[in-house]
Amino acid sequence: MIYRQCVGSRFFKARRGPAALFGVLFVLFALVLSITLPTWLSVGTGNPAGKTVTALTKDKEFRDEAARYFIEQLTENASSDELAKFDELESTITTKLDELAANDEFMAKVSDISDEIYDFFVNGIDETKIVEAKAVAQDVIAALGEVDPEFKNLEKEVDDWKGLELEPIDDGPDLKSIKDALNTIFWVALMLTLVTGLLYLVWARSLRGGLLFLGITTLVLGVIDLVAAGAVRSAVVSSIDDTDRLASAAVPVAADSLLGPFRTIGTLWVVIGVIAVVSGIVVGRRRRVTVAAETVASEPE
Repeated sequence: MIYRQCVGSRFFKARRGPAALFGVLFVLFALVLSITLPTWLSVGTGNPAGKTVTALTKDKEFRDEAARYFIEQLTENASSDELAKFDELESTITTKLDELAANDEFMAKVSDISDEIYDFFVNGIDETKIVEAKAVAQDVIAALGEVDPEFKNLEKEVDDWKGLELEPIDDGPDLKSIKDALNTIFWVALMLTLVTGLLYLVWARSLRGGLLFLGITTLVLGVIDLVAAGAVRSAVVSSIDDTDRLASAAVPVAADSLLGPFRTIGTLWVVIGVIAVVSGIVVGRRRRVTVAAETVASEPE
């Protein structure tokens, strides 16, 4: 019904070239914006790696699987007696990981490390860098030491650890240039979308037709963003080896963290589209009522 109203509106029968031109340009720029805006929010602002690490750390299922994986690595060559002992410790270790995830100070340390790593690769530092991560490792060992004193034997190894050694990637992509280009494209697309949308409304033959056109366009783009986010998540999750429990727990959380902006922007587009369409319908009805009233008033008695 709405589509038929829009197609039948005077805009599509208009003889004004600017309206058609700005309408086409709006669709093109809005399409670019619907891609660049969520991408910019996902990887162009802040530290996407930090967001992902935080999301993983806060996810209960991932923490449980991480505890199981940790136990499996420790007991790879363990005896049957040691296996029984570690089985008993698994739930306690999981509880300690939960406590660390809820500790703001610990999470701040994790975030700082993630930011350093992100800055290293994005800013293209061309020399080896050591990221100080000893404090995080010490917190983890201290928590494990409360579970079993034998874990405290790892403290010496942590004390001797220099930190995470980062090597520059000589033949890798220029991430800083890519990020700067993405930011530029986003702001240009945003400005041109707003300008062409406004100019289209100015030149449209009727406000009703203009609102319906803009509303349906943004509504469709919103649906595209939502469908695309769902399709990408499904493709990524389906590619995981079902036998890899840690990856099965981590990948969906990481995907949700990175694809969240696409769902948010898609929902926002849909809401804006619905508001514009409803506004167009209301404007059209009020216009018909006004015209009818003027017609009646002008008729001779």
